[in-house]
Amino acid sequence: MNNGHLRHTIFGVVFIAALLPLLLFGFYMLQTWESVLKEQYKKHFEIYNVRLSNETASYLSQNEKLISTLLELRSAGLDRNNYSKLVEMFLTRNPSVVGISFLDAVGHEIVYFGMRPKINYQESVSDIIYTVIDNNKVFIGALNKNPSKKMLTLTMAFPNKIHNANRAIVVQFDLKFFEELIESSVSKENLTLIFTKNGFLIYSSADGISTVLDDSYNIEISQLINYVKNDIYGFVEVRNFSGVLSEIPSSGWVVFTGKPSKDLSFPFLSYIKKSPMLLAAVIFTAVICLVILSLYLTVIIVRPVKAMTNAVTAVEQGADEVPSLPAPDNEIGVLSKTFARMLDTIKIQFEEMKQNRQDLQELNQSLQLRVGSRTRELRTALNELIKKERLAAIGQMASIVSHEIKNPLAVIKNAVYLIKARLGENAEPKILKNISVIDQEINQANGIIEEILGYARSREQILSVTDLTLYIKEILASYPMPANIKVSTEFAGTSLIVKIDTEEMKQAVRNIIGNAIEVMPEGGHLVIKTFGGEAGTAVLSIRDSGPGIPKDIRENIFTPFFTTKARGTGLGLAVVKKVAGRNNVQIELVSEEGKGTKISMIFKIYGETK
Repeated sequence: MNNGHLRHTIFGVVFIAALLPLLLFGFYMLQTWESVLKEQYKKHFEIYNVRLSNETASYLSQNEKLISTLLELRSAGLDRNNYSKLVEMFLTRNPSVVGISFLDAVGHEIVYFGMRPKINYQESVSDIIYTVIDNNKVFIGALNKNPSKKMLTLTMAFPNKIHNANRAIVVQFDLKFFEELIESSVSKENLTLIFTKNGFLIYSSADGISTVLDDSYNIEISQLINYVKNDIYGFVEVRNFSGVLSEIPSSGWVVFTGKPSKDLSFPFLSYIKKSPMLLAAVIFTAVICLVILSLYLTVIIVRPVKAMTNAVTAVEQGADEVPSLPAPDNEIGVLSKTFARMLDTIKIQFEEMKQNRQDLQELNQSLQLRVGSRTRELRTALNELIKKERLAAIGQMASIVSHEIKNPLAVIKNAVYLIKARLGENAEPKILKNISVIDQEINQANGIIEEILGYARSREQILSVTDLTLYIKEILASYPMPANIKVSTEFAGTSLIVKIDTEEMKQAVRNIIGNAIEVMPEGGHLVIKTFGGEAGTAVLSIRDSGPGIPKDIRENIFTPFFTTKARGTGLGLAVVKKVAGRNNVQIELVSEEGKGTKISMIFKIYGETK
């Protein structure tokens, strides 16, 4: 078969096979168009329905907010006369509200404001009491017709708690304002119905609220109610209309938007559907022709195309060789040869792309590692910079404190000494006691200044090699222990050689011991140990029998200026942390409330390899 003959062959077969089922094809095309048309209208109705539902829900929500504002004004402390004037003003400024009733807990009306004669809502009092007072929820319902005024009203009730008493406020709204709201969104090309679950028509796009009082569209609504009772919402078909049915949450209202059924179908389809014998004959003939056509097309088209599909799948799975393709002497053969060349090119490009992806992943991993490393370095540098800036600020403050406070304190202390010497031992006890208090307070102030200066002062380290146990013994020998503190020591039997700045470390150890003594004002037990730790370390352990440290402040005790004492600077343990960091010493804290606290300082043994 020569190139170009394939299309003539296929055209002839399709033309002959399509003559008989042409009517069927047209029928199904029309049916498909009808389905598409219905689907388009369905989506249109759904969007339109959602918009109307939102408008209705928004209207009800706005009414709730309006009355909530009125109730909030009542709870603001207004007396009854002023509140009555406020309610009348509220009715004047809100024409949609035609009446307001205040009920007690059993449904008796206390006072009424609004139009006369007032609209009757007594049939709904029991539902109002159950919903509003018993369950503290908003009641929506009680639609009333007033033919004389051509008015349709909605009754809503809200909880009204005054002086801790359960009451209710019943508000009647004129739904003509709801009509104006809905009319702005309603399309006159569609039928729109809004009604309650018990069949009460609230709005119809054909008549509107003003004339809906004659109960039009009751037949359609009665059929829609059957869907509502069975909780069937969505696209429905009733009598002469088709559309979308949905429920407005928490209101008991239902919205239907649709069109006449005749606008959603073709008359020709209705005729065909009424002639089943003709339809069956057309279907049978079409099926026979399509079977013959399918067998022929399978041989000349489907098999070669399937072979090409298998070849593509093999290339996707990474096959080394591309399967051979059929090459008949027609357009399919030309397509097969072109397709084979394209598969070869795709395979080469696929391998290149795979290698590029692998290279890109390796580069990405390398970049992630470098970014993580640089991020950690920057974070460390930032923390160090913040720490240095904080220490610089504290240093400036300490310099001012030393110059402006410490010198005057020294003058005061000398003056107190001279006064005490001048008075002698025969002075009045009360005067001597006050002079002693002044002296103690001066010492306390000097101690605080010394702590600030000690934390802010920065000097060059002088590292020296020392035996940790002997070093601690010397510190304890010079430390003034109170008489009510029992001290127990357990020192290592071997030398623990460390390299530290002994002056800095002495202040840190004394601060820890001083804090331990301060938390045991009534006396206690202080245990001090030195011993060899794990991995070439030496440990100094200081444990007290005080009340322990609460969990919520343990993370902050080493923070500068954090203290729980009535008269403390919060720098004692901050100095310990600073000295430990400068001497490459780790600090571990273990505390149990009611049983005491243990602080361990872990030194590296001098000369040990890392």
